[in-house]
Amino acid sequence: MSGNKNLIKLLEDAKSAQLTEFPFPQEITDKVHPKKCTVFPFHPWDPKEQRRNGIVLWVPHTIEELIKTAAEQIGISNDSCILSEDAGKIIDVSMIKDDQKLYLVDKTH
Repeated sequence: MSGNKNLIKLLEDAKSAQLTEFPFPQEITDKVHPKKCTVFPFHPWDPKEQRRNGIVLWVPHTIEELIKTAAEQIGISNDSCILSEDAGKIIDVSMIKDDQKLYLVDKTH
């Protein structure tokens, strides 16, 4: 409730340990603690003056769903791909960490 990051991390670690000890199907785990991400409409290495606000989204079950939803919300082409902060192309949502910054860029960028 107070937003103490250390306490939140301890609780999340305890939950992860508990889930590995008593595994649940992935879809149940995702519903209990869905991951979110922030998707920005520019390349991570673009100069600051070309950057725009992003959008926070729940990470869906497929990368195609994430691209479609982000493109609709941000107002850019569906013919895009998702990059990490290091400009690596993300091809599967299982590679996305909770609260990760992502970048939606045109495939020709």
